Amino acid sequence: MEYSGCWNGILIVGSGILVALVVVALTRRVFSAEALRQGHDATGNLLAIVGTLYAVLLGLVVVDAMARFEQAMEVVQLESNCLADIYLLAARLPEPQRARVQNLCRVYADQVVTLEWPAMERAKMTVEARRTALALAQSLNDFEPETEAHKTVYPFILEKISELWDMRRDRGGTALYGIPAVEWVSLIMGAVVTIFFAGLFSVGNDRLQMVVTTLTALVIGLNFYLVCLFGYPFAGELSVSSHPFDVDIDVFRGVYDFRPAPEGESQPSPAPVSP
Repeated sequence: MEYSGCWNGILIVGSGILVALVVVALTRRVFSAEALRQGHDATGNLLAIVGTLYAVLLGLVVVDAMARFEQAMEVVQLESNCLADIYLLAARLPEPQRARVQNLCRVYADQVVTLEWPAMERAKMTVEARRTALALAQSLNDFEPETEAHKTVYPFILEKISELWDMRRDRGGTALYGIPAVEWVSLIMGAVVTIFFAGLFSVGNDRLQMVVTTLTALVIGLNFYLVCLFGYPFAGELSVSSHPFDVDIDVFRGVYDFRPAPEGESQPSPAPVSP
């Protein structure tokens, strides 16, 4: 997870408060204070209905956006795990299948990090990574296991390749489709109507009216910001990190391989295991 700042949040919340104050000011200019007091009973009942419906709608959209973000993080982790498993299991294959599969794993991880992650910020997927994933899925078409070891590892590799392809498709779907436009229209219209009904209540003190309107708009704006943050998992100020694939690349390069200490140096002792 990567967080790059809160400028969008400040813009969304600030704009929402400004619009809310303008709506309330226009409402009080159109209707006199006496007319507002006479309509308190009717507007109060309507505000209770509209406010409740809008609160439910806004809460469901926020929860859905958070679920999308959590699902995207899980899919990325599962996809990178499958890629690492394929690479490690391929070490048990004979040549040339072993070199072919492991090389495709290296190329795919590098393309996902360097090409596809920036593209997903623009709601796109790259053709290069898709071709590499397809080549990986077809890399063992000419292989017929003969030894018992090969017969054991072969189905596991095929299963991991299939899971990798499925996780890639899930990640692409999440990156390409964010919050539907109809949801945004419903949220914005609902916010305007809610603020309008709140402005129909006549408060004798103008300063108190501004405070109440500002706090209401602040709560709605913060929820809008949450939808923007979590509704687009691979774009915006809060996004899913490519760190799992970075770890895969390090594994493929042998960064974590155990190497004996050079002559004359002591071997590092393993970390103690807590009981």
